[in-house]
Amino acid sequence: MTETSRSRGDRYALSALRKKRAELASEIVHLERQLRHRRDALGHVDATLRLLDPSVNTKEIPNKRYPKRVRLFSQGELGRMILGALRDGNGQPGDYGGGGNGDPKGWRPREAARTASAPRVRSNLAYLERRHLVTKLGNRTSACWQLS
Repeated sequence: MTETSRSRGDRYALSALRKKRAELASEIVHLERQLRHRRDALGHVDATLRLLDPSVNTKEIPNKRYPKRVRLFSQGELGRMILGALRDGNGQPGDYGGGGNGDPKGWRPREAARTASAPRVRSNLAYLERRHLVTKLGNRTSACWQLS
């Protein structure tokens, strides 16, 4: 098929696919370069460890768990949502404000508890408690939170 016999849509699609392939290939080259630098740095750290302690076996040192960052919320957004829900609530346990219909993201509290956001909400509440912005009443499943 010659260039002139292709439809305009095919030409746009081919152009977009070529562009995407170039971007991916460039990213792979960049990541391979980063990997090579990290391996070099690891070799230097291993050599320094062996220099300071010849008996160390670097293969026995466990890898540190890489933190997985899930971007459900922007910086500070979850804390603002929690404080807003506590402000809008009438102080009754389980009242999240807004008639109990959910939060600005459109989630209902029960749905959020089943998703990955529940641990984030708990940890954010603990953070807000350490900053003395909220107070925890009760324990575990009977816990309620209120503004300090």
